[in-house]
Amino acid sequence: MNELSEGAFVETTATDNGTLAVLNRTEIDQQITTAKRYPRDVSRFIKRATELVTLNESIAQQCIYALPRDGKTIEGPSARMAEVIVNAWGNARAGARVVSDTGDFITAQGVFHDLEQNVAITYEVQRRITNKRGERFGSDMIGVTGNAACSIALRNAILKGVPKAYWDGIYKKARAVVAGTIETLANKRANAIKEFVIFGINEAQILGKLGKLGVADINTDDLVLLFGMLTAIKDGDMTSEDAFPQIEGSTTRPGVEMPTGKSLAGQVVDAEFVEPVSKRADALPADDKPMTDGQKKILRAKRDNGALSDMDIKTKFGKGLDDTEATWSFSEFAAVQAFIANPKGE
Repeated sequence: MNELSEGAFVETTATDNGTLAVLNRTEIDQQITTAKRYPRDVSRFIKRATELVTLNESIAQQCIYALPRDGKTIEGPSARMAEVIVNAWGNARAGARVVSDTGDFITAQGVFHDLEQNVAITYEVQRRITNKRGERFGSDMIGVTGNAACSIALRNAILKGVPKAYWDGIYKKARAVVAGTIETLANKRANAIKEFVIFGINEAQILGKLGKLGVADINTDDLVLLFGMLTAIKDGDMTSEDAFPQIEGSTTRPGVEMPTGKSLAGQVVDAEFVEPVSKRADALPADDKPMTDGQKKILRAKRDNGALSDMDIKTKFGKGLDDTEATWSFSEFAAVQAFIANPKGE
């Protein structure tokens, strides 16, 4: 069997690394035989994958990611898109796992095996597991980082294994759903800004990233990038601090006049930074929701990674993340995350 490992064919008789190592050779042979007996129909693959990625707007948004790199934004299909592709492609196996932990980095390996073509592709991804002071992450954060690395490695393996010629048109249709039309533009702008607030990113930072003077200047292509960045943050491709460095007090984008905005509690503040929400219950929006367990877990991991204690959180907000009796609101997520990132307010 020829195994393609990112750029080179390697002759192999047994696979010692990756997901294929745990599969029994007889089982693989049987699966290959079955795949050749019932070959895939490419036209049916395109139809099914298109139906899945355009099923609704939320799914279409999750199929796109966008990453800022060297002053540019790289856009592409996300891990969710890869899941749709491998599901519709059929006659294939795929998986990922962490294969190495060197102390500073972990390495995840993704594997895609096309049983019908009898070609396997592996792809490895490294992620740092130390903070800016060189201290190793806590166990929870290492787990989160490992899961994110596996997701990225698996995505890359699948997208290399299924030729782009087959899925590129499907991706463009998902992109069109995300972009929407002129009629839906206003609502999509509002929804995008609302979702970024959860990650501690305010309207002014979004405008600075896009180089826009106002929300009305955000167009359909900008929306694709915004929702793509949201997906990248949620999937662990990057953090909100990587996407919007202004969170930690950096200057606004040159040449863009940053307007004043409102904090989550409705108070007028400097739009360069999201001020903490007041601890008073009457300062929260009437329709505010409770913070989810997932959001609390993210904040605890960030707190531990930042070498803060729950007492620091309690001193600032009057309650701790570990306090089971404390009630945290949905809108407080951004305020706590901003404090953890910059506890001294510098």
